[in-house]
Amino acid sequence: MLVVAWRSGRAIRRAAIVAGLLALLLAAGTPLAHAQAVFVVADVPVDVTATDANQARDQALNAGMRDALVRLLRRMAPQETYGRLPQPNPRDLSALVYGIEVKNERTSPTRYLATVTVSFKKDAIRALLQRTGIPFAETASRPVLILPVYAAAGATLLWDDPNPWRQAWGALGVRDSLSPMHLPRGDLADIATLGAAQAAAGDRARLNAIAGRYGVEDVLMAQATLRNEIGSRIPSIDVVLRRLGPSGEGTSIESYRGEPQESLQQLMTRAVAAIASGIEERWKRDTLLAFGNENRLSATVTLATLQDLVAVRQRLEAAPEIRAIELSEVSGTSAQVMVRYFGDPSRLALALAQSGLVLSQNGGFWTLALRLGAPPRAAE
Repeated sequence: MLVVAWRSGRAIRRAAIVAGLLALLLAAGTPLAHAQAVFVVADVPVDVTATDANQARDQALNAGMRDALVRLLRRMAPQETYGRLPQPNPRDLSALVYGIEVKNERTSPTRYLATVTVSFKKDAIRALLQRTGIPFAETASRPVLILPVYAAAGATLLWDDPNPWRQAWGALGVRDSLSPMHLPRGDLADIATLGAAQAAAGDRARLNAIAGRYGVEDVLMAQATLRNEIGSRIPSIDVVLRRLGPSGEGTSIESYRGEPQESLQQLMTRAVAAIASGIEERWKRDTLLAFGNENRLSATVTLATLQDLVAVRQRLEAAPEIRAIELSEVSGTSAQVMVRYFGDPSRLALALAQSGLVLSQNGGFWTLALRLGAPPRAAE
């Protein structure tokens, strides 16, 4: 809950400002929807046969909740803890669920098929994982656009066919992940916006242009170079991963060697899966919630309008790392915000950046601002 502090003796002008601010805050409603989207697991297929249709339906919904919980916990917990993830009994499982949406129902006298979307209770899931001692993350990163550049036989490809590297990324599909990744369509507009050589060279203007087409800010240029070992028909690929955008910039190089009887396409599919998993696991490690390490931070918020403060408040409340917010010292151009949060300032800054907030320190004082040009965070 946001607490607005007011000190006696302030000018009437500032009282009017705060009154207007309170009206805006009350009208703003709940925090951003994406804060809860992490706890929604969509499109879980169920297919159960039982002695009658009602029994089949009940069993199917229970199975859907169980499968959805597994997907949610794997989304939040590090891979090395998967073997220790809790498996609640049906009664305890129901207590974790906020609601179920059922689509595409099909029934027979003994069979029930459907697709379910399960919404879980945030606090109940947190408590479940804390009781079992499993670390977890809740912060979803901003989406990243994958640009699969393929270099082989002296040619550099991005949109042209055949591009087995792009095909491998396309086969990855949608993953249950806190690190959403998108592949561009490769239509005529994409081709006109960015060429393979420009992507490989890291042309920032062109990369920003194609990112803008897809409403993202972060781009991952993934360039795979085919290498054939002398005296062997087994292929290998060297992959340069170059990430650009507000969430951070960096370059890494990884190599993958084919196995006997493994085709080039199978090698690339395996490499893509390993790269995607690595991205997801690194993000979870970087944003694990540190409940045993609570801190406070006071920051000055620069305001163009009072509506800016509403936006800042919503984005702060949406961050899992934030425990409480206190607002004071409001003027027409700035406000002072005290936040209680889990972890350290660097992790807090990383988490807030995903919602378009910039937390920085200058001369020992913290400032908080909306990042100019950052698109509003959409519900996932």
